[in-house]
Amino acid sequence: MDSSIAERRLNAIHGHLVPVVVVGAGSHSNDLRSNPTAGEFLCEKGYSVVLPEKLQTGKWNVYRSVCSPFKLVTRFPDHPDIGTLHENFVHAVDTFRDYKYLGTRIQADGTVGEYKWMTYGEAGTDRAAIGSGLLFHGIPKGSCVGFYFINRPEWLIVDYACSAYSLVSVPLYDTLGPDAVKYIVNHADVKAIFCVPQTLNSLPFS
Repeated sequence: MDSSIAERRLNAIHGHLVPVVVVGAGSHSNDLRSNPTAGEFLCEKGYSVVLPEKLQTGKWNVYRSVCSPFKLVTRFPDHPDIGTLHENFVHAVDTFRDYKYLGTRIQADGTVGEYKWMTYGEAGTDRAAIGSGLLFHGIPKGSCVGFYFINRPEWLIVDYACSAYSLVSVPLYDTLGPDAVKYIVNHADVKAIFCVPQTLNSLPFS
């Protein structure tokens, strides 16, 4: 918004609230003033600081949060026992077990219906079943597991299973074409792939 227009609107609102007081060049007091925009706030306050280190390749800088410019944060004071995504999810399941977590509303025919929810506890149970199932079928720790579907609850749950059972998540993007998927599968030595039935036949198995 043009600054003069914003100033006029601010003056008009101020006139409805308190008597107009001439302060310097403006016609409103410090009782009412505009807040900085997101861009202005970013420039004034800043969310990160630039570290003196440089990446070995490329022109990019190394940034760190202004809340902790001198050291990396590995634990939060309120939850010193949480240091990994796996521990964070376990804490969420224990704390919010019966709360709604993941919702879907797409029906079998592709139309939008009412939300069907999965609780944190149900997601935790499925996570454990998937992870232990992979180990039972001979997928060793450290193996790569492919994800061949778009954003959906199953994507998150399988990713949690990989975190819990020391497996590596490898996203497979069908938008890049079958050749790219085949290259990723072979290059990463993917041991198992999760997908929906509709995309099973399009997977490269050689």
